[in-house]
Amino acid sequence: MEQDEEWFETIPLPNSYIVRPRTTLQSPLYPINKIRDDICIKDSPLTGLDYLYNIRNYIWNRETNRFCGRDGLDWAKLGCYYSCFLFILGVISSSFVIVYILLLDKKTPRRLGNESALAFDNGINPGLGFRPQLYMDRTLLQWRTSRKTGHQSVAEMVDNVHQWGSTFGLVDTHHQQQIDCSAIKPELLINYFRQGLSCIFLTTDVKPGPNPCSKPKNYGYNKGRPCVALKINRVFGWIPEPYQSKDEVPLEIRHLWQPIMKNFVLIKCFGQYPTDQDLIYQVDHISILGNKAIGGIPTYYFPFLNQPGYRQPFVWAQFVKVESNVLLNIICRAYAKNIRQSTNIEDMTGAVHFEIFFQ
Repeated sequence: MEQDEEWFETIPLPNSYIVRPRTTLQSPLYPINKIRDDICIKDSPLTGLDYLYNIRNYIWNRETNRFCGRDGLDWAKLGCYYSCFLFILGVISSSFVIVYILLLDKKTPRRLGNESALAFDNGINPGLGFRPQLYMDRTLLQWRTSRKTGHQSVAEMVDNVHQWGSTFGLVDTHHQQQIDCSAIKPELLINYFRQGLSCIFLTTDVKPGPNPCSKPKNYGYNKGRPCVALKINRVFGWIPEPYQSKDEVPLEIRHLWQPIMKNFVLIKCFGQYPTDQDLIYQVDHISILGNKAIGGIPTYYFPFLNQPGYRQPFVWAQFVKVESNVLLNIICRAYAKNIRQSTNIEDMTGAVHFEIFFQ
């Protein structure tokens, strides 16, 4: 056994390993012939002052003029590298974005119908919008009939409605892109729409002659008879399917249905809760349909194909006789066979909700 141990000790090793003392370890950032005396290294644990000393010398070393362990030349090389890297990365990213934009159709969405982002479980279901709306995230219409100007005044509500509806009173400014669709057969309209034409819609089309919902009459806000404009949100390619018989109409408006409504999308407003319905005595709907009990938008205004100068048709709902100094919750619904009704506040489809409060 002793002979084996002696024989093992005499075997030459292929490489000799050198163990250096800790004090002679060098950093690759410094010359080999220089000992690191700017960093405090101990065999015992470092104190707080030692850590502060090392941090201060790391941030700025007065002896070597290094900032964060690098001198001016090292920082210049690093900055040049990242500048070139980010520039090349920006060029590549921009080229992908440019190619993507060039491949997109600026007029027609890539996904339509049930593949659209607007489609729900039962397909596309348009909603309603209303004006005036002073703030896009609020649905409360509040004003004082005795206050002419300022906050929560008659002028504030009137100006908001007039600013939104000012374009409806203008003559066609899109090089005769608007046509009278009432005299054109429905099967021919789609061809005109694809050519960029759209149906003309003026404020006088809603109600020819004297209209209580007009700026000269302050849209009724000075007398506590507010007018609210209701419009169907634009959905590309959506075509309404109106009711063709009384049996298809929902029970809540079945008693109002007439054969003339076969070519109309119906809109009606009422109180959301029984208490609101008791405090809303009369609501007049002013539209092309000509029926105060319910409003209607002709189907020849659809589909919307992103035509230049397209004007959304709307319906006026005038709350002729309602209680003041009471918060009224209003629901306005659009009715057609392919409009799904949902009055859930978090998932409002086929309807719009707002509140009215005036003094």
